[in-house]
Amino acid sequence: MIDRSPTAMAVLLALASGGALAAPPAGSAYFTDPQQSQVQDATSQSIGQVNMITCVVSSMRPDALVNQGPYNALIDQNVCNAAKSGPASGSSAGATQAPNYMTAVVNSTRASNSDPMIASAWISINQQGTPVTVYAHITATEAPSASNPYGAFRLDYCGKSAASTSCLMNGYMQAGNGQLSYYETDQGGGGGGNQTTALALSSIGTSSGSGSINVAQSQNGQSQTQSFDFAYDASYFYRADGSSGAECFSRDASDPATLFSVGQYGLYDATSGNELELNSGFPIQYTVSGQNYQGYVGYYGLSTQPGAPAPATDTTVKKVDYQNGAATTASYTLVTNGGVLTRFTRESTTLKLIDQIQLQVFINDPTGSGLADQNTTYLMNWDEASQQFVATGEMQCAANGCQTGPLSNSSTPIAISPSFWSVSGLQGWSPSLGGGNVFIALNNPGQPLDATVVTYYQQDLVYPDDAGLPSALYCVSNCPTAATLQAFLGQSGNSVTSPFVTATFNAWQPTTTPVAYALSGNVLVGGDGSSTPVIDSNAAAYQSQPQFGNGVMSGHLVANLADAQCGTDPNTSAPQYCDWTIMSSAAVYYQWQTGPNSWNRFTAVKDASNAFVHFDPPMQVTFNVPANTTGSVPYGNYAGTTMILQYGGFGNLWGIPGTCVSSVTNQPLACNDPSGNALYVSAFQIPFDATQGLVTASANGVKTPYLVKWLDRQILLAQKPASTCTGAGLTTSPATLPGASGLEDPSDPSSSVYNGVQPTVSSAPRVIQGEVMY
Repeated sequence: MIDRSPTAMAVLLALASGGALAAPPAGSAYFTDPQQSQVQDATSQSIGQVNMITCVVSSMRPDALVNQGPYNALIDQNVCNAAKSGPASGSSAGATQAPNYMTAVVNSTRASNSDPMIASAWISINQQGTPVTVYAHITATEAPSASNPYGAFRLDYCGKSAASTSCLMNGYMQAGNGQLSYYETDQGGGGGGNQTTALALSSIGTSSGSGSINVAQSQNGQSQTQSFDFAYDASYFYRADGSSGAECFSRDASDPATLFSVGQYGLYDATSGNELELNSGFPIQYTVSGQNYQGYVGYYGLSTQPGAPAPATDTTVKKVDYQNGAATTASYTLVTNGGVLTRFTRESTTLKLIDQIQLQVFINDPTGSGLADQNTTYLMNWDEASQQFVATGEMQCAANGCQTGPLSNSSTPIAISPSFWSVSGLQGWSPSLGGGNVFIALNNPGQPLDATVVTYYQQDLVYPDDAGLPSALYCVSNCPTAATLQAFLGQSGNSVTSPFVTATFNAWQPTTTPVAYALSGNVLVGGDGSSTPVIDSNAAAYQSQPQFGNGVMSGHLVANLADAQCGTDPNTSAPQYCDWTIMSSAAVYYQWQTGPNSWNRFTAVKDASNAFVHFDPPMQVTFNVPANTTGSVPYGNYAGTTMILQYGGFGNLWGIPGTCVSSVTNQPLACNDPSGNALYVSAFQIPFDATQGLVTASANGVKTPYLVKWLDRQILLAQKPASTCTGAGLTTSPATLPGASGLEDPSDPSSSVYNGVQPTVSSAPRVIQGEVMY
């Protein structure tokens, strides 16, 4: 169970939430697992660093292992990065949310019950691609209380790389007597530039307080400073930035305009209330050149501590097991290769049942649709009431990723007749239908129309010992080979346009010459008559082609060419093949990916009998979105729809659609807005309610319900007129901010907060993301 309890350094305003109780025992995890809320505000983009630091410190649990000697801890970077609020270009899912552990050596001591707790920590992180050790020193003398909500503590830290004797980041956080101050200089902040942040906060519990924050950034010869003064009482939060005026927000979580965006959900057995865990991976230890390292191996590959060499394939690693308050290890053999083969198995529903579900659909030629742009991916949904598709926006992609924006030729949605796809059917993608490709058979519509079959897919990882592996695979669109990968990734200019065989790059038209591959175990080889594996995991090469920074993914691969046949060439009578046909006729298809990330590379372990350990893939679950309570609140157009979500293990539930709002006003905003203030949030939250907060998994005709509980969420307060706050007596004034004179370096022997020499700890981690294992 992940520890998410509040800590002395919690800065953002906590708001109460309600929820219905249900059948599981009152003492079960469903009821006892803590929930944590954080207010998202324009100041959060800076205060969020405090939340992240808080998450890292609490995840090491120095309070639980006082005077028990140095120990290893694993901290999930994805969990703690989520605590650092900020703009996002879209939802993340799957591999990018898999555990990504950084390691820490921690030593916590206390001379007596009347002395402070002193914790020294050496934390391995990755900053802008550089391994960095963060030296942290914590002194705590008083626990949080109603009168002193932050307790009394001091945290000093300095991050250094192996090549630097100076601090790449240097900061401190101090609390006492209802006051909290924070100061940091970061040479890697602002996307590679320099950033200095200063915060001062005075608080009387969560009922009232005030403060100021100042953030100065410089990058590429440009600099900017952002400053806020703020104040709050039990009802309102008031913020001024000195230039564009003031904003007022309600602190009433029941206000219909309040938004909630959940970062983590847990699933629970509907009878016992126990957490639903998947066998998605486990921690390992391994040795390289006599040095011990910590890691984690699972469905999405291998995660190692920053800067650590990865264990080579066929080497021995130690799986760590925790039972009866102790850690034991067992030997396994690591198996790796430079790519991943995934199998997709067809599932189906109907057009009626995906009413309002968001789709991403690529339109090559919009003639006859009412849309304006060629070669564009549109956001759209089926509208059951009008029996049409409705386009609401466009995807706009650049080197830094893809963002949603408005329709280029209209500020209002555009209706599209289903007959537009009568020739080849509609092919798209949806995060709310299994997180993958979707095909709607409008080339063979149902009677009535909303009975038309909608195909989506269940995915699973292919292992080398898979009994169903075909001997060959065929590709007709976006087909890579080892040679095309090397030509694209190794070029010095931009003459090579893609990492795929030229004739297959974004090829949507019929072809008579499919690309043929062989398989060596679960490794794709050939495509050009060779026996060379289709692999390239050179991280530096991918950095030179940032549009493929997350790796190269093939088009759809089939074992039977008949699954791709879409006609006959009128001149030669040779069979023609189309990528879109695969989506309508193949019961199973495959995709291959290779790249620089752990999820682009296959990693598994074999046990003592030489058998592969098969990790659980994400589990597909069905969520029936409840009806709105008032008007369009709280589920909007999604009320009453059915979504296919993916559960990747405790805390990870993916597929809920999202939208963007302004981080300044919390009002709707295009995700690609040039202001840079766009904040991606989930469209709704699944309620913590035993009747409405349910999902269902289906296997072999048996449906199993699971309870859902949100664990960590952002609250976006409802905007009010500025006069509402001033009328309530709230005013802002600059606070005295901390400065650089308070900086200390725990790695410096001359410092009063010197950590000492880092201990060597070879034993298994005692703490994993806040949970004390033994």
